[in-house]
Amino acid sequence: KGVDEAWDALEKMQKQGEFTDRFTISRMLMRTLSDGRRLWDPAKIHRSVALVDRFLQQQPEEADEVLFNALLDTHCRMKDIGGLESTFRLMRKLKIEPSHVTLGILVKAYGQACDIKSVLRLWDEMVEQRTQANAVTYG
Repeated sequence: KGVDEAWDALEKMQKQGEFTDRFTISRMLMRTLSDGRRLWDPAKIHRSVALVDRFLQQQPEEADEVLFNALLDTHCRMKDIGGLESTFRLMRKLKIEPSHVTLGILVKAYGQACDIKSVLRLWDEMVEQRTQANAVTYG
């Protein structure tokens, strides 16, 4: 219940225009996902994603690679390729440098969707991240 109350508090803070930080939001999203492994609640996940999206609109300067990876991973687990691609475009627009972790999440998502062309395109585009990747990166 604690993470649900945290999302309620975040929503209230956003409506009041108060500052929130990316570290808390990243942890909340990761916690929501880990809670979802036991009992998946799509409504909670969608609400969480919407609040993170609002955070990115209201405070884009607070965005970082960790927050984006948490959001990309959420889309991957939800098998939401459209959301994944939209989030990755925003990451690039905000000039947040993807890491080997980002590459691993994207490859996993496209692999699950059987979209080999996108896997190969990313593999060609993300040369630097590929050199940092290891077995853990690809799960």
